[in-house]
Amino acid sequence: MNKIVIAIPTYKRPDMLTELLQSILKCRIDSSLISEVNIIVVDNDIDKTAEYAVSNLTFEKTELKSIVYHNFIEKGLSNVRNEMLRKGFESSPDFIVFIDDDEFVTIEWLNELIKTMINNDADLARGPVFAKMTDNTPEKISCWFTRENFPNNKKLYTLASGNLIMRRTSLQKFGIWFDKRFNSTGSEDSFFGIQLLKKGAKIFWAANAVTYETIPESRTTLSWLLKRNYRVAGTFTYILKVENQSLKLVKKTIVSLIYILIGFLGIIFMLLPIKKRYWGILKLSEGLGGISGLGNKIYSEYK
Repeated sequence: MNKIVIAIPTYKRPDMLTELLQSILKCRIDSSLISEVNIIVVDNDIDKTAEYAVSNLTFEKTELKSIVYHNFIEKGLSNVRNEMLRKGFESSPDFIVFIDDDEFVTIEWLNELIKTMINNDADLARGPVFAKMTDNTPEKISCWFTRENFPNNKKLYTLASGNLIMRRTSLQKFGIWFDKRFNSTGSEDSFFGIQLLKKGAKIFWAANAVTYETIPESRTTLSWLLKRNYRVAGTFTYILKVENQSLKLVKKTIVSLIYILIGFLGIIFMLLPIKKRYWGILKLSEGLGGISGLGNKIYSEYK
């Protein structure tokens, strides 16, 4: 049986955090797989807005031993995730799970993550994070929130931290931490995964460990989609530079220039009553973002 630490980063989203914690408490715990679950909430807000949500949570499950609140005010995505790892290491669990405060989990979520780790002798495993939007979100926006999904137990070569389980001994063996160069830009999880894969880490897909991400109305806008495409493309180019991937960098530059060209031509789609009418302008944003990464001019979404 395995000892689990669930580490949750949070910042000024106490209602979402409460929903997440309550969903975790509803998880079915297979005692043949899991002996102990401890939750650590790492609050990045100096005003401690998450403290009330944690202190007022009641639970009776015998497998859940503790919910610990930890205030960590040093800004930066990588800084926070490294603190989550440090706090997780303290109790020497078998596995450390990362899940974000704007998600909520399904009843078999934790069991399925563990099964994937055990069945594949994995170092890490990821599960799906499907978007949950309000009913009044227009289709011309919601169609761009399709999330990745793969066959169960498929071996992966990319990483995201929103629904992630990691073997504690593997992390300590590889000695990889989140890179502070990505503190304000995002993609710190992608770069973390690249470094782990270079060390020989094995990552698998836990298709049945389903979670949902609550998408606020502030993100269901064309403006936010444009900024996201710009940022993600920019950080991708920057990572290729950091990794000295010259041929891939040339390819990415050419693709970005093509996206800029066809993006300008595709802007006319915005006038048409079709679902993916924003295709052209989003490709333009992606192309411009890819070029921005060449000069390290990456949009800092998380200042």
